[in-house]
Amino acid sequence: MSDSHQRRLGAGLLAGFLYLAYCVMRQAVWLQQLDTNVSHLMSRAVTPSNTIVLNAIAFLGSPVVVIALTCILCVWLWVRNSAITSLWIGGLQFLGSVITELAKQIVARPRPLHQLIPDSGFSFPSGHTFCTALFVFSILALVLPTIKKRHCRVAAILAGAIWIGFVAFSRFYFRDHFASDVLASILLASGYWLVITPYEGAIKKLLRHILPERIQ
Repeated sequence: MSDSHQRRLGAGLLAGFLYLAYCVMRQAVWLQQLDTNVSHLMSRAVTPSNTIVLNAIAFLGSPVVVIALTCILCVWLWVRNSAITSLWIGGLQFLGSVITELAKQIVARPRPLHQLIPDSGFSFPSGHTFCTALFVFSILALVLPTIKKRHCRVAAILAGAIWIGFVAFSRFYFRDHFASDVLASILLASGYWLVITPYEGAIKKLLRHILPERIQ
């Protein structure tokens, strides 16, 4: 996919996110019905065993844990003499987290009632899903170029998608988010990644001009 096509696709996904945000703020009937229907379906899936497994997944996908893992990854890259890549990945996660928090404050959507595991703050979009998606995208961007076999590359992508899916599922399973919050996070993370990564080369070049050569 060319950079221009990637940016256009990313812009389309971001437009979808903005449309969902607009519908949430206007309390669109179709969106409320969607969230209600998904919530009813999830109530049938609640079991003690599912709750234990998904609680562990939700913990590993929490913004605090994911950002901590991102920091560990960035330190590892820095030690491996990849300071520019370290700053690039850390900057992506930091800027993305800021955008997500701003969206939460602007939309100011209350969380669903009757949460299985109480959570605080606003609901739209899901920070767990957004941060996890960005972290998975970053890992895949680092790993895929080193994988030669096509089926192994496909397996890595599927594993990443499944992990994002599990974290996303856990958010409305525990009623900490509406289904539309999770969908919005996937649109935002994917759109943000597709729009900004075509500028990776230019941003890294700028960093090389700013940083001392011994750090690079």
